[in-house]
Amino acid sequence: MSFIWQTVLQGAVGFGIGAGTNDLAIRWLFATVFTKKRKTIADSVQKVISTELMSSDKIVARLSSPEMRVIFERNIRKELDNACAKATSVATGFAKGFRPFLPEIVRIEADAVGQIGSVFGNEARSLVAKMCADHLATYIVSRLPGLIEEAKVWDIIHDSIMRLDQVEMEILTRQVANRELHGITLWGGVIGAGVGVMMSIIMRLIG
Repeated sequence: MSFIWQTVLQGAVGFGIGAGTNDLAIRWLFATVFTKKRKTIADSVQKVISTELMSSDKIVARLSSPEMRVIFERNIRKELDNACAKATSVATGFAKGFRPFLPEIVRIEADAVGQIGSVFGNEARSLVAKMCADHLATYIVSRLPGLIEEAKVWDIIHDSIMRLDQVEMEILTRQVANRELHGITLWGGVIGAGVGVMMSIIMRLIG
């Protein structure tokens, strides 16, 4: 076998051994560490998320921010517009259906009921939407931290991790850190290939 082909072969074998060894080590890590330390991992993740990444204070600050008040107001206004449109449609249909059978004075009242959307106009709806958004933001500030604690929201994280098996945990971690884990495997292959090439050169020099 020529020196070039021998070098290529040993480099390829070294790459396969290096990459395979690192990949095996990663899988072993999930199979042993996660299985034995699942509760510790679940407790740690829950603590980090609930106290650092997504604490109750941070959630409250975000939901009570001026930007969120605008979103609340816009959505409330949209619901009011839809409700008024539906009420107007129903009232108009009712007024038209019974109008011929009603006395004149009652017809006037029926026509007014049919115009409920125009009575509860844009300005009124905007005012109601703003007041509701303000009350909602105030409620969030005063009650949300307690509700989060009462509902034990952070236990969802802990329970979800505890329900994962080793394969599911590996898949989840690879989805989050796939590039890094793939890099570890790849670099193991590169180092293995380098060692194989160097061994081929050394053997050539010795031989």
